[in-house]
Amino acid sequence: MKKLAFLLVLFIFCLPAMIQAQENESENSKNYLTGAVPEKNGRVVFSKEFNLSNLSKDQVFDKMMTWMEKRLKKNNNTSRVIYSDKEKGIIAGVGEEYLVLKSSSLSLDRALIKYQITTTCLPGKCTMDIEKIYYDYENDKKIPAEQQIADKEALNKDKTKMVRGYAKFRIKTVDFIDAIFAHFQTVIGATTIAAKAAETTPTVAGKPDVSSIPSIAGNTETTPSSNMMSGYKQIAPNKIPGNIIKMLSEDWMLITAGNKDKFNMMTASWGGLGFLYEKPVTFCFINPTRYTYQLMENSDTYTLSFYTEAYRDALKYCGSKSGKDTDKVKGSGLIPITTPTGSKAFSQAWLIIECRKMVAQSLQSESIADKSLKESWIGKQMHKMFIGEIINVWVK
Repeated sequence: MKKLAFLLVLFIFCLPAMIQAQENESENSKNYLTGAVPEKNGRVVFSKEFNLSNLSKDQVFDKMMTWMEKRLKKNNNTSRVIYSDKEKGIIAGVGEEYLVLKSSSLSLDRALIKYQITTTCLPGKCTMDIEKIYYDYENDKKIPAEQQIADKEALNKDKTKMVRGYAKFRIKTVDFIDAIFAHFQTVIGATTIAAKAAETTPTVAGKPDVSSIPSIAGNTETTPSSNMMSGYKQIAPNKIPGNIIKMLSEDWMLITAGNKDKFNMMTASWGGLGFLYEKPVTFCFINPTRYTYQLMENSDTYTLSFYTEAYRDALKYCGSKSGKDTDKVKGSGLIPITTPTGSKAFSQAWLIIECRKMVAQSLQSESIADKSLKESWIGKQMHKMFIGEIINVWVK
């Protein structure tokens, strides 16, 4: 009995050391060292290519869509498929779920991991990319994977060990991504072909161009100056495509004013394109009660951006919330980008028109010629009209 008690005490005394030894062994495992967290152009991107032989491109697309919708829906939050194009074979979604870093009977250490998952479907195969990963952890918000699990941050100088504090994020993220790939492989019955090589982006014959897919997950801004408008083509103002009446009245637009330190966007459907003082121009209207109004008043430039139906909910959100007391960027899921001249826009837009303020004129009810319309605005706060010279146009 005394021997049993002694062994029990010895076990309890040694347990923390045993656990620590197991953790050290995991942290030094080659599975989590160099090559475990692949990067492309300085961004963390996990990629896997799957073989779905004997299936057409459309069949691959349908299987992938079914799997992704179910996989994201089970999170019971805002995780969802947010972009799809069957003709191009592209599906993109956003996900967020808790990543348990360490758990015991007395404590739970976890972070909310958010990510973008994009698939490219081809005849007999598909590629899955998981990127734009960031973490909500304790009091720190929006920690990009590039600052938390990349080799430069998480490994020592010799690349032989993981750095304390970063190791748990790196280990759990690698395991999390592996589990997603394995789940897809098991459910669909696919086999893996090969992981894409890091830091290389070879052109594959017949593969759809995915460079213009909107950035979706998270709110990380595109910062490299040489790549600010990546995926966009610059065009002349007289080449702006589409029916502007439909684009405004049915599809809506976002007016975005401010700079990198402080900016806001609002949904709008009043405006148009034209020609004034020998310059191509836009005109839009903002009510002084809107938060964007003050930013517009203090800005020399601003953008008007247009979106596909896939982003209807994001535009509804931007039109129903005030940036004065709400983080509209986070709530909408839109990804802010900065134009070369410093204006703000969002990478999901298919069309961005950058303007320099030319005329700003407050409307008066007395100026309205239509009698019924005039009566409806008597005693109400009216909008201010902003006319802007078009200085840049980008389209996807």
